[in-house]
Amino acid sequence: MIMNNTIETKKYISKRFPDLNFPKNFILGTATSAFQIEGEGETEWMGFIGADGTRLGVAIDHYKRYKEDLEYIIYLGNAYRFSMDWSKLQKGPNLPLKKNTIRHYLEIFKTLKENNKKVLLVLNHFANPLWLFKIGCWTNKKSVNYYLDYAKKVLEIYSDYIDIINTFNEPNAYVNMSYLLKGFPPKKVNPILRVKALSNMASAHSILYDYIKDKYPKILVGISHAHMIVEVLDKKNIAANIIKAFFDYIEHEHVHEYFIKRGSKADYIGFSYYGRIPIYKYPLLAYENRGKKKLEELGREHDDIWELYPEGIYRMIKFFYNKYKKPILITENGTCTNDDNLRKTSLYNHLFYVKKACNEGLPVMGYFHWSTFDNFELAHGPSRRFGLTSIDFKSSKLERTIKPSGHYYHKIVESNKLIRPN
Repeated sequence: MIMNNTIETKKYISKRFPDLNFPKNFILGTATSAFQIEGEGETEWMGFIGADGTRLGVAIDHYKRYKEDLEYIIYLGNAYRFSMDWSKLQKGPNLPLKKNTIRHYLEIFKTLKENNKKVLLVLNHFANPLWLFKIGCWTNKKSVNYYLDYAKKVLEIYSDYIDIINTFNEPNAYVNMSYLLKGFPPKKVNPILRVKALSNMASAHSILYDYIKDKYPKILVGISHAHMIVEVLDKKNIAANIIKAFFDYIEHEHVHEYFIKRGSKADYIGFSYYGRIPIYKYPLLAYENRGKKKLEELGREHDDIWELYPEGIYRMIKFFYNKYKKPILITENGTCTNDDNLRKTSLYNHLFYVKKACNEGLPVMGYFHWSTFDNFELAHGPSRRFGLTSIDFKSSKLERTIKPSGHYYHKIVESNKLIRPN
């Protein structure tokens, strides 16, 4: 079904890159998260309504349609990064995992391995069981032992299928959106709860890291760190510099240090990167009218959320490697747009800088594109589109269609080369 729609791409010989090949065994995959494609489950996202007025519900109904969706997942990479719905697997603290749910996810793991796909499992991706949320979620110290119990049971069942683990997806984004910026449940502004949640998540990561290294040493373990480049337009503007300092503090290195401990609690450094936030008198965000207008006045290319700044992915690779001297894994990168030509161009531009890092000898393990499918894009809802596969949200059938950008990415994966889009 998918293979019949492949697009042709012209061979591109770059003067800067005589060898267009990515390193041998380079990861080129796509990424999803359970609640954004399976739906709200019995998590804190139950009843959530996005900024576009859409209720989360079953999202793209992936839980029922996983067999069909696996065709797209397999086509779109040599690896897949995903999470499972903890609330479907475990109905209460320390309880056995549900057998029917175990079987469901086991089919996914087996299919991926039968097709020689590497598996990166995210143990916690922005969604928690309602029973955990009701006791304060990660602000409650009990969360550490509950999470460890869950993780150990998951590993006992699925470890043979897992190559890489993210213990947490973007813990910095999670605590900021939940306890400062009011984007995620419980939508509170409470810096004390933010620090408590961050501390408990870091403790859970540290303990689990040691456990996996002891029991399952072949599995690589790390987190995914959310990193946006924040830069002021006028370095003399005091207000802009204060805003930048605030963003840098809540989002970046002091948070990362909770988890990495100067590199001793990670086998690799994982990060997601989407672009740059310029600071004028306020942050220039493309999903806000004033931010979009100013970006366009300045002649800065943007998608539907951020300024596009592909060179930033190279800067981040260098920054994290120079700091931690660990292999680097780009766990998410993508473009929020309904313009698929822009998505293709942006994909090429970001991979160009990933290839530049590889050519310079930096140990980049791979790249995961966000996302395999258009999905429920967090607080925004499904009106924000990142997918290489489109979802018709106006149709009751939620029809899937591979996009030209998806075929383009498939071509790169199959050849393991940087190819210019036509």
